[in-house]
Amino acid sequence: MLQEDTMTDALRSLAAELDELGKDEVGRAAICPPPEIPDFQLTDVLGRGGMGTVYLAEQLSLGREVALKVVNDESGVAGQQPCPTSDEARTVAQLHHPNIVQVYAAGIVGEQSWFAMELMRGQTANHCRFSTIEEAARLGAQIAEALAYAHRCGVIHRDVKPSNIFIGEGGVAKLGDFGLANSTGDGGTRRYMAPELLNGGQATESSDQYALGVTLHELAPLGNADFAAICAKAAAQAPSHRYESMEAMLDDLRRFLAHKPVAANPPFLFRRFRLFARRNPLAAFGIVAASILLAAFVAALAVGYVRTNRALAATEREAASAAQSLAKVVAEIDRENSDKRGTEIARALTAAERLAARFPDNVEISEAVEKLTSAREAHARFLERRGGAMRLQRRFRPMPRREP
Repeated sequence: MLQEDTMTDALRSLAAELDELGKDEVGRAAICPPPEIPDFQLTDVLGRGGMGTVYLAEQLSLGREVALKVVNDESGVAGQQPCPTSDEARTVAQLHHPNIVQVYAAGIVGEQSWFAMELMRGQTANHCRFSTIEEAARLGAQIAEALAYAHRCGVIHRDVKPSNIFIGEGGVAKLGDFGLANSTGDGGTRRYMAPELLNGGQATESSDQYALGVTLHELAPLGNADFAAICAKAAAQAPSHRYESMEAMLDDLRRFLAHKPVAANPPFLFRRFRLFARRNPLAAFGIVAASILLAAFVAALAVGYVRTNRALAATEREAASAAQSLAKVVAEIDRENSDKRGTEIARALTAAERLAARFPDNVEISEAVEKLTSAREAHARFLERRGGAMRLQRRFRPMPRREP
């Protein structure tokens, strides 16, 4: 990726140098006096470019001001003839879109072709300064929408650059100068030409996308990772690494403006939530508040659980100790006092069995129950033996003597 970026930057630098070298030729070509065009009176020069000169003119029959472009005789590429105005005009005239400069009329005077188009009162994008990334993204979305429409109509612009983007009132951007958008010719400003065009390839929808990516890269300070990723993907050196279509790039720009995750820079979970928070601040606040309350509730439950477990463990230890003590005390009860011993054994065994039911896994309590059960059985046998002895004693007791 680093090597690809380095090669792309080198190509851009070379293209910029070639563009600078070509400015003198453009200037000399523009020195020629403009032709006289019926129904149009040329009043001033609005600008010069590689394909011709644009004049401020008045369309006399309709009493309106227009921008009139005269194509240079020397504007052909590598010895080719200039783009035929009839083809150019028909190409652009079929495009009716709020973000495309409208063409009114076209023709040929002598060897020079011309066409009259909508006069844009604003300034071109190369003279604008955008205070936020969002402003540049909104402009990019408008131009991407215009190009997506043109591509659906089978038209490739071939010369997307800041000086061909006009910004009018309310920030409405319009793409102009479709002078290179013909079916066979190639051209454009080298600085914004895709690497495949600099290497002699054919212009495609992807090369328009590349030019828009470079344009947005130049117009905006790339302090935002998502916007930088969009520009980088659109201006990738290899066409296969760019968006699959201008609609896909437009969708990413719209998602960026809506504070949604973009395809060019898939976000992690935390950044997804941050973008969601920018879209829905109230909902995000409610989620955060609910999360804090839930965390506090869980923490309270955890503390209570720990405390309860500790208390239960302490109770279990105390119960085990009590059961062992009962068993020990019962074992020391006077065996001769049978009534007391039987009562205490029964009472201690009942208590131990209750503890065993509550703490069934406690070994000490289970041992105490076993000891008390054995004590009860032993006491029962003792009572049985003592009862038998008493019966025998009564049976063989000597008869009292009678007095004579």
